[in-house]
Amino acid sequence: MTTFPPFFFKLLLTSQALLLCPIAWADADLWGGKPTLGLEYEHQKMAFGAGHSNALTLVPGLRFKNAFINKVDFLIEGERENEVVDGVNEKARAKKLALRLKKNFELNDTWELFVRGLVGREFSTGENFNYSYIDTGIHYERGAFGFMVGLRFQRTLDGTAGHDRNKIRLGPSYEIDAHHEIEFRFIRAWDAQTRKRDSDALIAEYTYTF
Repeated sequence: MTTFPPFFFKLLLTSQALLLCPIAWADADLWGGKPTLGLEYEHQKMAFGAGHSNALTLVPGLRFKNAFINKVDFLIEGERENEVVDGVNEKARAKKLALRLKKNFELNDTWELFVRGLVGREFSTGENFNYSYIDTGIHYERGAFGFMVGLRFQRTLDGTAGHDRNKIRLGPSYEIDAHHEIEFRFIRAWDAQTRKRDSDALIAEYTYTF
């Protein structure tokens, strides 16, 4: 049975505390943007049976409708990894903090291009390093339903080896109403240097817009 570290439960309690008071935030504007709160769960399976990981991310942010930057997110992530090394299952934990910006380019009423950039730091028992990524993609939306396809180019910023990845991301989304949205993503990752498949991941994300 999969168990999660205490950090996961702290994220859950924090998100629940914020979501229990939607009335106070209903008409909130911060610097001209609408506050949002996302909660993302990711299950990642390493290639060739090398292990798996589970991660939970809390994503407070601001959404701007008519601005140069359309979305600002702060990511707080806790991850637990089970890696098989020489037949031995080794467990590790990591925490990540990151800042992410997004710019949308509307083509028409249903199609939209986007670019996202992130800078963050990972803390773990084995190593600490800075990293970044650039997302590019296209998003289709009709009514409450949406679908996106995109590429991600992830690199370390301080030369730490073994974390440079290229990824393809795709999946649907659904706006339940003006406040609630759910997204599902499939991600396939390759090592940026060797081009070998690194992992596959499934992501489910819920976002509340205040």
